[in-house]
Amino acid sequence: MPKVKSNRVAVYVFRHLAGGTQFLQLHRAAGSGDYAGTWQTVYGGIKSGETAINAALRELQEETQLVPTNFFQVEYLESFYHRARDRVTVLPVFAAQIAPRAKVILDAEHDDYRWVDLADVGAHFVWRVQRQAIAIIEQDILGTSPAKELLTIKVNGRR
Repeated sequence: MPKVKSNRVAVYVFRHLAGGTQFLQLHRAAGSGDYAGTWQTVYGGIKSGETAINAALRELQEETQLVPTNFFQVEYLESFYHRARDRVTVLPVFAAQIAPRAKVILDAEHDDYRWVDLADVGAHFVWRVQRQAIAIIEQDILGTSPAKELLTIKVNGRR
């Protein structure tokens, strides 16, 4: 029987430019685990005693050196079956808005990055759970949803 684990987080990084909103993808370097060679969002583990929010902020900083100008809880849980480990993984999802010209500095786990226009998400984000997460971000955070204020997480003394 597969185990169910919730010890990881997903962080969708976005920025607003004059031409529209873009989402960050990171290319996993060779030797970086099960999904090496694929384009992903920021994913990472939750350490013992760490909250999901703190893990998301830490992973964002470790993988990209980015600091969010705004940070949000996304009302969505990514879930998938990892057949190599016979495990169902459930991840809380977060969204991090960054300054338009913030510099991405990659860790050793990644060897490249790219920005994907919101209109092109369907062509570049392979997994359905990723496309669904971005659709919810578009509706609840980028849009005019009354939930946006409630989903905002205070970081760096700002809300």
